[in-house]
Amino acid sequence: MSRFARINKIIAFLRSEIPTEDISANPVVKHPHNTARSVPERLPPAKIKELSKLEPARAFAATAEEWLGIFAAIGLCAYFWHPLLYALAVMFIGSRQHALLILGHDASHYRYLPKRWQNDLFANLFLMWPTFASVEGFRKFHATHHQYTNLPDDGNRHIWHTHDAAGELAPDWQFPKTRTGLAIVLLRRALFLTGLFWIVRGLVGSFLIPSPNWMTAARIGFYASIVVALTYFNAWSAFLLYRIVPYCTWHIAAQYMRLICEHSAVESDEEEYSITRSTVPTRLESIFILPRNVGYHIEHHWYPSVPWYRLPELHQALMERNGFRAHAVVRRSVIASLGECVQAGHISAGAQRNELQPAGALDSPRSR
Repeated sequence: MSRFARINKIIAFLRSEIPTEDISANPVVKHPHNTARSVPERLPPAKIKELSKLEPARAFAATAEEWLGIFAAIGLCAYFWHPLLYALAVMFIGSRQHALLILGHDASHYRYLPKRWQNDLFANLFLMWPTFASVEGFRKFHATHHQYTNLPDDGNRHIWHTHDAAGELAPDWQFPKTRTGLAIVLLRRALFLTGLFWIVRGLVGSFLIPSPNWMTAARIGFYASIVVALTYFNAWSAFLLYRIVPYCTWHIAAQYMRLICEHSAVESDEEEYSITRSTVPTRLESIFILPRNVGYHIEHHWYPSVPWYRLPELHQALMERNGFRAHAVVRRSVIASLGECVQAGHISAGAQRNELQPAGALDSPRSR
């Protein structure tokens, strides 16, 4: 396919209507992003409805925590300037940008605020537009990723370019790799160009996706006010140092590490358990790589109506099921998950399944 034809195909996809119906064969709780695939472990509807209840105060508190962390890192680095401190600030701010997008990801599932117009507006203002994305844009790709995971209509194939025109995995997404090969992929993505492409794609793409006129006007006003403020306060250099550099380096690296942990080299003796892996991070990993419980990924795919702050409870409920314990691929660190994606660590899923802990020894939420 020529580059021009590929661009036209992407534009046509962006302008198409966002799927709004529940296509699952037997939903427990109806949700437009339920999977068309089978879910082996169906929890009682009452349990899922309980876990799906929204708590807006927790969403706002998490948003405030991430922004306070960003401002604190900027203030400390500016006051006690040192190259090593700046490098740490870049990693921390980049990870907080990732966390904002993870919260925005919840909003794309209508899991941020109860009213949909408030959900989309507030998430755009505080989570998505500051990170050069939009709720509508993310939902466009992510809805079909949930509905058709690992199938030809999977939205990840469009946004992450995981497959070529023939439907085969692209070289970057072929696993296992050598440790050097994995490091090269992550380093290449973290060296600015991928981040700049994401910025341009997000800013341009968000205007191609159907959205209410008032939302488009709000988006234009948001970015215009940012440009005016940066110009008035002569803050463009600070914007480059503390917004663009973290975004185009550590934020991108964390995004790719997360996605590799989620869907690459997942092995299980049951097909529906092999579409994704759950990674319960260490405390440090939860700060810098997998924030806001995003590692509970198979749980999220099966029950997208459950918000991020309830995922550990959902995980515990599933771990009490023999089928889930026997077949789910759950790893207890990012290093363990990435280790399954390199040749030296590529051993059978059955040999590593003993990592699963007893139901009574489950990890606590790592969201704070």
